[in-house]
Amino acid sequence: MRTRALIITGAVAALVVLVGAFVIGLGQNGTPPAAVAAGTPGSPSGSPSSSQGAAAAEAPVQATFKTEQRRPFEAPAELRSANGLLRTAFTVEPTTFTVAGAKVRGYAYQGQYIGPTLRVHPGDTVRIDLTNRLGEPTNLHGHGMFMSPIGISDNVLRVMKSGTFNHIEWKLPSDIDPGTYWYHSHLHGLVEKQIFAGLSGVLIVEGLEELLPPALQTVPQSVVALKDLQVKDGAIVTSNIDSSAPTTRTVNGQVDPVLSVQTNQTQMLRLANIGADIWYRLRLSGSQFRVIAEDANPVAQVWTADELVLPPGKRFDVLVRWPQPGAQTLETLPYSTGADGDNYPQRRLLTVQVSGAALPDISWPTSMAPPSPLATDHVDRVRHLVFGENTKTNQFYINGKQFDPTHVNFVAKLGTTEEWIIRNVSREEHPFHIHVNDFLVTAVNGKPVQSFSEQDTVPLPWHGEVRIRMHFNRFVGATVFHCHIVAHEDNGMMRIIDITKDGLPAKATQQTLDKMNRDMPSHHAMHGAGH
Repeated sequence: MRTRALIITGAVAALVVLVGAFVIGLGQNGTPPAAVAAGTPGSPSGSPSSSQGAAAAEAPVQATFKTEQRRPFEAPAELRSANGLLRTAFTVEPTTFTVAGAKVRGYAYQGQYIGPTLRVHPGDTVRIDLTNRLGEPTNLHGHGMFMSPIGISDNVLRVMKSGTFNHIEWKLPSDIDPGTYWYHSHLHGLVEKQIFAGLSGVLIVEGLEELLPPALQTVPQSVVALKDLQVKDGAIVTSNIDSSAPTTRTVNGQVDPVLSVQTNQTQMLRLANIGADIWYRLRLSGSQFRVIAEDANPVAQVWTADELVLPPGKRFDVLVRWPQPGAQTLETLPYSTGADGDNYPQRRLLTVQVSGAALPDISWPTSMAPPSPLATDHVDRVRHLVFGENTKTNQFYINGKQFDPTHVNFVAKLGTTEEWIIRNVSREEHPFHIHVNDFLVTAVNGKPVQSFSEQDTVPLPWHGEVRIRMHFNRFVGATVFHCHIVAHEDNGMMRIIDITKDGLPAKATQQTLDKMNRDMPSHHAMHGAGH
């Protein structure tokens, strides 16, 4: 995510040799095989017919508490920037909110289960006054955002103690890529608890529609925020969370809402997994996904998929249309993360009611951006990482060690490009995520892949390997990379990387770590040691 995306012609896009983060091989017309999009195992599955979608929509969705279903689709509340500034206040506190018609106790930023969607423009400033009334520490992270990781910016090493007022300021570069991002709490050891209780929301950097052909620039847009919860005695479960247990999957806090669309009208869906631990294997009936951005990176070649897999933290911006009237569905298909991982059942997430006179066809876009410069960058350094776990102790490791909040593990030199070979020796998938700088996937399990864009989250196949390339650009300071199954992160699968001008350890970073550990010594001692 080094420069803002520019529109290029389909002919130029056809020269791209590295495509879509999770794609191994291409189908006809440059279409990634649907079943391997975003790491989906198995072989492609065709889209069900309109009658199949309608039949599926008749039965209620299984939920773990009493829910209202088939209500009109509602987007999360929105906050928009004006004159280059979005300023708001987050009072982070336990509260009671409504989820699918049920009163549920959890944590909220502004009183709702789904945090408000923040809509900003490149070059804007986001100022958030955060008051912590949780009774425990927290902080705030802008996932996928290309911005400073230090001070009062996107600093996940900052501790916001309970009872304190905290000023946050995110200065967005003028060349940040447009697309769908998200935000959530990121205080090590409490990440799973706080996200699962409700502390996450969507952030949109405007401008993606401007990269579309003129006839598509005003298409309707819908945020589809995917988030699950388990409820016991009227409250979201926040201790001993079992990601494989029965759960209730929501779209924007609703269960199977009904989105009404006109026949053959193009829609932009902003698909975002803003939950703590579980995965989604998405399929539409009666249509396909045309991916225009992945992890807020506009793609060099628009690609088509029958299925998309979204591990925690993953986003896709897609165009869809339904050429025939009737009831259609967005569902998550059965998915296994591996022999030692979780197994998820099929669930309907959203019903789409297609009606009215069919609109004329509009040509799909072919490209949204030029190829990533990482494809041809000189590699200055190669690193090897190993992700592993102990299933008996529920401890998770990177290079054989758990997270150490007192120590910088890696130092990278600003302005250099590195290649990381990340091996997963466990028997379950782990979604790798790094802050600040996005990366290009160049190989999976030793085989070159074509990537149509950079990304910030990629599944590591179990007993497999992923090779990525990233450039440390513009911003210095300490940040982290980790597994985005945040239960794994909390239990050790995270590391600190310091980006410095000379490639040497920075004294200021060690001072930051010392302060963090003084603020929460017992907390970090517990989780850093993996007990």
